Amino acid sequence: MLTTKVAAAAALLVVLGGTAACGSSDSSSSSGAAGAPTDASKSEFCSTISAVTDSTTPHQLADAFQKVGTPSDIDDGSRHGFEVLVDAIAALPDETKSSDLTAAAVTKDMSAADKKDFAAFGAYLAHECVPAGTPTAPSS
Repeated sequence: MLTTKVAAAAALLVVLGGTAACGSSDSSSSSGAAGAPTDASKSEFCSTISAVTDSTTPHQLADAFQKVGTPSDIDDGSRHGFEVLVDAIAALPDETKSSDLTAAAVTKDMSAADKKDFAAFGAYLAHECVPAGTPTAPSS
């Protein structure tokens, strides 16, 4: 069950990150999540995703991500993608359901550079938190 949740969350981020080629080329600064820790253990980091339920609000998810932060080995682009994601999720209304978390909803105000880093974070998350051999997206 844990693997399924992590794989689903990683797949969501990878799918949402697929919009990285859209939008303008201006990069925005994200100050809200920028102060999140940079020394999380991989276990703590991945556990944040596995703790998401259907009743988790965007604000709760953003708070959890901001509290745990990222592992120290995350590259700069992926870290910025984490910050962009946390800030975007925090801006969503708490009534947002998981089925409403589409690329359009989460990335609508992101620049192309932010979307690229967001996609990098999705790839980092999938690599670090999904066991090898676990499919992260349905094959077509």
